[in-house]
Amino acid sequence: MRQMHSTRRPGVLVALLTPGVALLLAGCGSDGADKTAQDGSSAPRTSATAGTQSPEPNVTPDESPSASPRPTGDTLPADPATDASAQVDEAFRAAGVVALQGNLRYIDGALGATEDIDKADAQCADLQRNVANPDQVAARRFSTGNHKVTTADGKRINTLLRNTYCG
Repeated sequence: MRQMHSTRRPGVLVALLTPGVALLLAGCGSDGADKTAQDGSSAPRTSATAGTQSPEPNVTPDESPSASPRPTGDTLPADPATDASAQVDEAFRAAGVVALQGNLRYIDGALGATEDIDKADAQCADLQRNVANPDQVAARRFSTGNHKVTTADGKRINTLLRNTYCG
C-alpha cells in the first residue's frame, strides 16, 4: 500500500519568511541618519547637532553648549553595525532552528523537540566526518525510549540536514 504524503510543508513558509524577518530586525537599529535628506539640509547630522536644528541666538556653532570634543579611544560607543550584524545572525540561527524543527516533524511527527536540535548538531558533525552508515546512526540518534526512528527516516533526516541545516 502506498502512503500519500501531504503536500503541506510547514518548513517552507518559515524558510520563505526568514529573510524578511532578518531584514526587519536589521532595520530596528536605525539611528535616523536617512532623515538628513528629508529636512533639506546638506550638512551631515552629528550627535552634537541632532538634538537642535539651529544654535541658540547669539551663540556661534563653536560656542554651542551641546558641542563637546569627539570621544576617543575606549570612550567610543560600540559600532551599531556590529550589533545589528549580531542580531541578524541570531535571527537567522533562530529561524533555521524553527525550520529544522518543522521539517523534522514533517519526517516523523514525534521529532522536532528542542533536544533534537542538539542531536542534529551532532549528526552534522558525523556527516562531515563521513561516518559509516550515517542513516543508521541518525535512526539511533533520533530514536527515544518511546519512539523508534526507522533507517529510511534516518536517511531523510540526513538529506534534510545536508541540504538545509549543516553548514
